[in-house]
Amino acid sequence: MMASGEGPSDQAAEYVPEKVKKAEKKLEDNQYDLDAWSILIREAQNQPIDKARKTYERLVAQFPSSGRFWKLYIEAEVKAKNYDKVEKLFQRCLMKVLHIDLWKCYVSYVRETKGKLPSYKEKMAQAYDFALDKIGMEIMSYQIWVDYINFLKGVEAVGSYAENQRITAVRRVYQRGCVNPMINIEQLWRDYNKYEEGINVHLAKKMIEDRSRDYMNARRVAKEYETVMKGLDRNAPSVPPQNTPQEAQQVEMWKKYIQWEKSNPLRTEDQTLITKRVMFAYEQCLLVLGHHPDIWYEAAQYLEQSSKLLAEKGDMNNAKLFSDEAANIYERAISTLLKKNMLLYFAYADYEESRMKYEKTHSIYNRLLAIEDIDPTLVSFSLTYFIMIDEDY
Repeated sequence: MMASGEGPSDQAAEYVPEKVKKAEKKLEDNQYDLDAWSILIREAQNQPIDKARKTYERLVAQFPSSGRFWKLYIEAEVKAKNYDKVEKLFQRCLMKVLHIDLWKCYVSYVRETKGKLPSYKEKMAQAYDFALDKIGMEIMSYQIWVDYINFLKGVEAVGSYAENQRITAVRRVYQRGCVNPMINIEQLWRDYNKYEEGINVHLAKKMIEDRSRDYMNARRVAKEYETVMKGLDRNAPSVPPQNTPQEAQQVEMWKKYIQWEKSNPLRTEDQTLITKRVMFAYEQCLLVLGHHPDIWYEAAQYLEQSSKLLAEKGDMNNAKLFSDEAANIYERAISTLLKKNMLLYFAYADYEESRMKYEKTHSIYNRLLAIEDIDPTLVSFSLTYFIMIDEDY
């Protein structure tokens, strides 16, 4: 007999399959149990989004750097046409999660939902520029470059002025893409050649010759890039160190990729470009190895070194940018996955002290002291020592 006011759907909502109960039990013992999470994800994908949302929220809270999990959540909201919620989700994850499939999902979303707006062309161009700025160095970014070019080619241009503007816009993206190491760069170069020849055969020869050397350089690097990325599990959710042979192998491969970028394979003298490429490699690595404090520390150290190098060369703007970004790396680490890692707090405090940001240093020590289950003795000693030095200034 049903209780009054309780329909069949209410009863169905209370039913929890046995496999889900078992998965929840496993997660009580180990909140990073990926097999258990897989069961919950499959269950969520078969539920209406209003019921599944709680599971997706738990999922991205547990794995905040997983592009794959954010994308699953976003796709479920898109399917239900909850566009306000979709945009809030993108705001929460896009800038922090430089994952190619997540960014492709973002560009597709803008293309499919903003088409009827009067400002569609501007919004779409902004979305592509934004995506290329953040994820354009990705080895698998070819499709975003091509989609942007095709979008620009399809923009209506009435009159010679508008036509010239369109040609300039298309050319700009082609020329950026053809010197950017990625899979399928050869196809982009062939398409660019055809494009220039279609505009003016005589001018095309000169345009292509001028860029040929930089393209050949990028093509060489693309081949190395492909080799160094082979075998990396880039979709693995970030979990605490497991100390398994498989994990050790992945860590070694990630470090090899980062080291390769540090070796400046493009042979460029542009220190800002080198730094951006190395930091892109670190960001890719941290999506998967975010629980490894040494990688956060190395990333911050690298930015600090680059900042000093640029300052010596007189590029004070980028020096300050990278100096602040180093502090941001520490901040992200202790605000997200490594909230209780004492060594990162100490390194962060030490770094801010070296920049003479004494109030900031003080607040970092106080944040560490506020953590309940941490030994306060060492922190108190460091804080006292810092205050004594600070008073001497």
